[in-house]
Amino acid sequence: QHIMSSIFEGGLLDFEAACVVESRYFAACVMSQESKNIINTLWYQLNAIKKGASRPAGVPPSKVKKLGILGAGMMGAGIAYVSAKAGIDVVLLDTSQEAADKGKAYSQGLLDKAVKKGRSTAEKRDALLAKITPTTDYAKLDGCDLVIEAVFEDRAIKADVTKKAEAVIAPQAVFASNTSTLPITGLAQASARPKHFIGLHFFSPVDKMPLVEIIVGKDTGDETLARGFDYVLQIGKTPIVVNDSRGFYTSRVFGTYVMEGIAMLKEGVHPRSIEVAGLQAGMPMPPLALQDEVSLSLGLHVADQTKKDLAAEGKAYTEHPGMSVVRQLCEIGRIGKKAGKGFYDWADGDKQLWPELTKLYPVAAHQPGQRELIDRLMFAQANEAARCFEEKVLRSVADANVGSIFGWGFAPFHGGALQFINAMGAKAFVQRARELAAKHGPRFEPAAVVVRQAETGGRFIDG
Repeated sequence: QHIMSSIFEGGLLDFEAACVVESRYFAACVMSQESKNIINTLWYQLNAIKKGASRPAGVPPSKVKKLGILGAGMMGAGIAYVSAKAGIDVVLLDTSQEAADKGKAYSQGLLDKAVKKGRSTAEKRDALLAKITPTTDYAKLDGCDLVIEAVFEDRAIKADVTKKAEAVIAPQAVFASNTSTLPITGLAQASARPKHFIGLHFFSPVDKMPLVEIIVGKDTGDETLARGFDYVLQIGKTPIVVNDSRGFYTSRVFGTYVMEGIAMLKEGVHPRSIEVAGLQAGMPMPPLALQDEVSLSLGLHVADQTKKDLAAEGKAYTEHPGMSVVRQLCEIGRIGKKAGKGFYDWADGDKQLWPELTKLYPVAAHQPGQRELIDRLMFAQANEAARCFEEKVLRSVADANVGSIFGWGFAPFHGGALQFINAMGAKAFVQRARELAAKHGPRFEPAAVVVRQAETGGRFIDG
């Protein structure tokens, strides 16, 4: 919790630096299970990733000299900043010059603060800003080694910008989508060169969050993966590599945390108890506040898109019980922090739970204990991570654990989502998961891989 608060509560430490400090602190203490968990993940597994454990062997190292970014919104602007900071020339493109300029202004704001605090100089600020060219002209993408689209989560819009960019860039240039949920293989259908198409999923705010989730599509080549991996290291981020799937790994498992909290609200659990349980579990933010941060309208959009896609594929869609709450709040305009109102009322940087929430969802006379609430929040995440491993969305245990901590803040002292299961033991996990399933539904039925581990004494390990 100390680690994550350094980012989410505006502390002074860089996220990854905080993790290293915390792991060294644990190393100096009595070797409790928690210290073993965090040292294993944030030292051994993290170092293995950074040394290229997830990178294809035999592909020469590469560096991006010129980067194109399509979409100068919050994500595109953040990617432009971290890339220019790494010495890369950036073309920041949007539909209007005003929007492109606004995207560059994001870097200006960060740099002005650094100069004001004495962490940089005006000369360094101006040199970095000179590396970002805001434009509406696709022709300026010529010569880019890598292009990243960071436009709205809409297939048609993404397909349009993909075709326009590919008409300009070199045949061997890499094209990446910064989607958080849409399958890469499907997006690559708009590409004339799917071998060079990959997913690079950044996290917000890009300048602070250390992780980039690299998604390998059906046709993505090893050289493309290696070049994407090298770029992530080049900008000082930590890469994890996953196979293509709806929601990939991080978005898919993160969603179980916030949606479980929302389901509790629907059941009549007091919203304060839900939020306290999230913090007591060691998560950096409680589930209702976190859903407000990422926006309820986005969650609803993703759910509706998923339902539409599965229907087109002839597959059934099972809606999470918490989604009806999201839908209802969106219908009355409470779409999250960006609108100043969601589960919370947001004003002047402060927030408080919406007073009418308990009228809309009356508090039940009998309230479950905090242990029950904490277990639901943690088991929902760990079990879904195990399913991702079983379905081969995850390529390694290290990617699973590091990705869960750096991506959405899975309680760091557990050492990651799969290490949570290891530390508890598969047999105990399966027993408790089945108890939760009997009370709260089949989403808690333990993943088959954990059931097998319970029978054989197995655990999640790499190699």
